[in-house]
Amino acid sequence: MLVFLTILNYLIQAVVDLLDKFLISTRKIEPVSYTFFTVVTGLVLLALWPWNFDVLPAKYVLLNLFSGALFSLSLYVFFVALSQGEASRVIPFVFALVPAADMLLALVFKRRLPSIGELAAFSLLIPGALLLSFKDTKSWHKHVLLKILSAFLFSLYYYFWKYGAQAGPTMNNLMWNRLGAAAVLVLPLAWPAYRYKIFGARKLQNKKSTSLLFLFKQLLGGVNFIFYSFLLVLGSIFTVNALQGFRYVFVFLLGFTLSKRRRHLLEEDMDRESIYRKVFGLALVFIGALVLFLQP
Repeated sequence: MLVFLTILNYLIQAVVDLLDKFLISTRKIEPVSYTFFTVVTGLVLLALWPWNFDVLPAKYVLLNLFSGALFSLSLYVFFVALSQGEASRVIPFVFALVPAADMLLALVFKRRLPSIGELAAFSLLIPGALLLSFKDTKSWHKHVLLKILSAFLFSLYYYFWKYGAQAGPTMNNLMWNRLGAAAVLVLPLAWPAYRYKIFGARKLQNKKSTSLLFLFKQLLGGVNFIFYSFLLVLGSIFTVNALQGFRYVFVFLLGFTLSKRRRHLLEEDMDRESIYRKVFGLALVFIGALVLFLQP
């Protein structure tokens, strides 16, 4: 049952991923504006704070606020990468490299050497990510660097979130985290150029339907996050994370179907060489995730 529920969770996440891509690329929402509204609407969580509030030492409040700011930066860089590339290339690449970035951070900050199993997993994850990402264009290497930056920022965010959340209830820490995420985006509104970038840089296409679709995506993503948290409590975190390859498979399959039947909604490379490369890269990433998270 846990395996089935986890696969369902990753299917829903794949739908959220593709909605992000559609809203940014097809409905032409600027990544900085999209990041702003994604984070700020997430402040609805603060309505739960009175039931979770706990006084924290200043050190942990600052860590949570800082990790929240990192979350917003990570999300922005990811959305920029997503706006410039295909969902089936960007999403598996970024999140397959996050564990590799985690390993480097552990090596730098904790002086912990990777195990044989971790090295075996990374020998699959990294080539798989590069295969998924490869595109024979002059700007390919620049886009790869952007996705690598995104992976490292997410890893850095998880690192600081882990340490910031060590004191008090997790939900209380999450509230401080989300407050920091919103503050780093809201405070610069004092600058007119930034304010214009958020609210007036480009008129939305089909404003009403775009707004409703965005709110639906936010609701779906929020419910799925709670669903994911429930799965971590219900079963082993290693089992849940080991199945994350299904997210990438669903992104590829749904993206392929939409691009073939509704190309005006989502555009993906559909030539035979690209499909073979994506399938082989996905297989490496899928097996790499299994090897990484199912180690004894």
